Amino acid sequence: MQAVLHLLRYLKRTSDFGLFFRNSSDLSLKVYCGSDWASCADNRRSATGFCVFLGDCLVSRKSKKQLVISLSSAEAEYMAMSKATIEVTWLSKLFYDFGLPSSSPHPLYCDNYAALHIAHNPVFS
Repeated sequence: MQAVLHLLRYLKRTSDFGLFFRNSSDLSLKVYCGSDWASCADNRRSATGFCVFLGDCLVSRKSKKQLVISLSSAEAEYMAMSKATIEVTWLSKLFYDFGLPSSSPHPLYCDNYAALHIAHNPVFS
């Protein structure tokens, strides 16, 4: 019961919060992803994070510890790219259901050259 009251108080205080979309025709999805290789000192697992933008507005973000131990920073970044790709695929299908079809591929930005080369090479993927 206490949790329900806490939730209702939160909703009452934040009822005027929302996302602001400028009057722009740029409705392209852009994804930025990254990872922190072996950041946890206890179990050496990496942290994954990504942000998805619709135009200039942030619509999705996630940061989570990876389930497996990565043997290199490229592997950790590649797993982050994989999670970000899953999210942007889901969002593009959701936007299509809302009547906002996307006509171009969505750029995915990553700062690890080895992970980018693995992703561009169809033999490795």
